[in-house]
Amino acid sequence: MRIAAASPARRFRFAAALAIAALSLAAPRAAGAYTFKYPSWMWEEGDVGRWHKKRLAEFEAAHPDIKVQATLVPNSSFENVVQTQIAAGDVPDLLPVFTNMLAPLVDAGVLAPLDDCIAKSSFKDRMLPSVSFARFGGKTYGVPLTMSPQSLLYNKALLAQAGVKLPTTIDEFYAAAKAVKEKTGQWGYAFPNNVASPLFIYIQSMQWVIGMGGDWATPDRKITANAPKTVEAIGWTKRFLDEGLSPRGLDANTVRTLFAQGKAAFLFDGPWVMTQVQSSNPALLKDVDFAVMPTPTHAAITGGAFYTIPAGSAHKDDACAYIGLVNGEAPQREWLQGLLQIPGTVVKPDPDFLAAHEWVGTMAEIAAKYPSGLGYAPPGFAVGAAEFRQIVTDHLAQIYAGRKSVQDGLNDAQKALERWAAKQ
Repeated sequence: MRIAAASPARRFRFAAALAIAALSLAAPRAAGAYTFKYPSWMWEEGDVGRWHKKRLAEFEAAHPDIKVQATLVPNSSFENVVQTQIAAGDVPDLLPVFTNMLAPLVDAGVLAPLDDCIAKSSFKDRMLPSVSFARFGGKTYGVPLTMSPQSLLYNKALLAQAGVKLPTTIDEFYAAAKAVKEKTGQWGYAFPNNVASPLFIYIQSMQWVIGMGGDWATPDRKITANAPKTVEAIGWTKRFLDEGLSPRGLDANTVRTLFAQGKAAFLFDGPWVMTQVQSSNPALLKDVDFAVMPTPTHAAITGGAFYTIPAGSAHKDDACAYIGLVNGEAPQREWLQGLLQIPGTVVKPDPDFLAAHEWVGTMAEIAAKYPSGLGYAPPGFAVGAAEFRQIVTDHLAQIYAGRKSVQDGLNDAQKALERWAAKQ
């Protein structure tokens, strides 16, 4: 697969990283103890963080001369922080990345191919088909970490209190959210709309735009920001805000906490929210469930992440060993059954687990039937996705704040994106 050329500015941003990578590739690993750099947004994510810390302890026990530096970088700023650090010469040894980060990092030459690492691993025949999204030019640059669909999470107790059933259409969804707000006082539908986090604003928009059968662009790089389906989709999200059915100004983490506290009936998100409920409010777990999206296409925007190894790492063999450890069958089964998320490799769950967590079967069915939007990137603009998302977010901010109508705001977004695309 050929990746479109990056802009001169983006090339310049990674110039320092490429120079360091060239030096590091030629340098052998120094003998004796050293610090292994491993930044992640997951170190303090409840049970997810505990799972990763357990693997860290196992790795250090097996490699007593290595001290893992576990650096926490918030998910909302992870992409920008990591790219800035690498460009400045602070290169990690192991780097988890969101799917949308793969193409730009490969295009900039920041990542090392992992084919040799995978070939000698015990997990090579268990990887999810999504590994194909990490293959560029015949080489594999990432190993799936998790690949879970984002769909409809709902609070059964709030729906019962409001006297409504699980919605299967957008009209039913709106009516149910309104009934919950009016009859229980809790939020009907919570979604991230804090424009300081462009990635999550864009993901939320994808859930509606792709759910309506459109997208922000086409594979042949045609911008569709003001297409009828896009206008209809954003019109719906603004309606929830304007009618007070959804809270304003919240980021993704706060929205998830709100749902985990039982203060919102609906959320479009991934199974990691179930993990949060399980760890922070286990009494609520029996009242929450995972269902097919009520949008016309039922599109389940697929949230994924990959393990990668930067080309500038001087410790690639150790990073490969770490990837092998976390992808062992026992840790992967623990990820599925303990964290209630789809792991990066295929593992067979215990029958008792499936009996106790029926929704996991629903999640697997949704993942098979309705996967969409993998990589959180507009079609045709994988390399420049971050800039594309920022432009979209800037214009959605105007719409959500009421400074522009949906149509006018998206007309302006169309023009801004077309001007930007012409320079790429």
